Amino acid sequence: PRPGAPGDRGAADQRTMSSPALRDTLRLALTVAVVNGFATLTGLAFAMYASLAVLSVTVGNYGNTLELGRQRLIGTTIGAIVVFYGYRAWGHLPVLVALPLALLLARVIAGSLRLTVGYSVCCFVVIMGWLTHEQQLDSWIPLRLFWTAFGIIMALLSLRLFWPSRARIEQRQGLLQLLVDLGQTLQDYLQNTPAAQRRRALTHRLRMLRNSLLSLRDQRVNALRELGPLAAQHPVAQLWELLDQACEALMLDLDELRRLQAPDWQAWGLKPQHEAALTYSRAVAERLLRWQSVLRRSLTLQAPPPEPRPALPLECLRSAQADQAYAQLSPEQLQCVASRLVVLNRIDHTLESTERRWRALLQ
Repeated sequence: PRPGAPGDRGAADQRTMSSPALRDTLRLALTVAVVNGFATLTGLAFAMYASLAVLSVTVGNYGNTLELGRQRLIGTTIGAIVVFYGYRAWGHLPVLVALPLALLLARVIAGSLRLTVGYSVCCFVVIMGWLTHEQQLDSWIPLRLFWTAFGIIMALLSLRLFWPSRARIEQRQGLLQLLVDLGQTLQDYLQNTPAAQRRRALTHRLRMLRNSLLSLRDQRVNALRELGPLAAQHPVAQLWELLDQACEALMLDLDELRRLQAPDWQAWGLKPQHEAALTYSRAVAERLLRWQSVLRRSLTLQAPPPEPRPALPLECLRSAQADQAYAQLSPEQLQCVASRLVVLNRIDHTLESTERRWRALLQ
């Protein structure tokens, strides 16, 4: 077989260096080295617990690392309290009696707090403190807590400083860009161009929008991992899902507008109604752009735009002039007009329900 060219080997090396597993390994090794270097400079005892904490909680994404660190710190705290007071209360009893009592108490407390990883850490601290450090609990417990907390903080910082995961940022940016693209698509569709040309352009844009939405859904798994094991209850994740549903509904409505026959508004005596529908459609496009401008200000959850939401001008559709024009139309023409108005009504409902549920996330 032909030997690989230098360019091929370079590309292969670059792909290897950019693999997530290698980045995670290098990040972990670098973090442990920094922690050990700091521990050596301080000269404090029991510094190994900092490295142990880093190795135990670092799992490659911020959300799960935060949850593991939280459980480990809570478990360590409970175990330290139990062994500190338990040894003073039951230290005179035989170890085979006193230690099981302390472990039982630790398990009851950890179980009541629904700890999983912290449950085993709590029991381990009790055993280590009782059997190994019973004569130095006053110094061992504060140092263990300090080094554990320090290791967890360093693990979290490493995920932000060394090759940080961008799945959450990319999910947010992708949804915001989707809102911009939807608004611009609707604005372009309202331009005064031939109907056939508008349909072709809208077909192409909708295909691109659907591909973008499907790509964002595939990437959302990694973004949810960054939010931790309770990501489904996180307001940011709920907003992602809400915007996803709104974008999908609007794409379906645009696709139906593309497939519907365009009414001859002016010939049918419905020019004011046509102008009202165009005005409302432009307001919807501007509203989507306002959503994007509000959400891009901060990574935290923001409230919907304070300006009044555009409303479908029903009074124009029910005027005496409109009733006279409707009376002159055939059933097929009435159905053509009604079909487009139904789509606009669905768009109005999508905006209303999305902003209502959006506000509910802030409460």
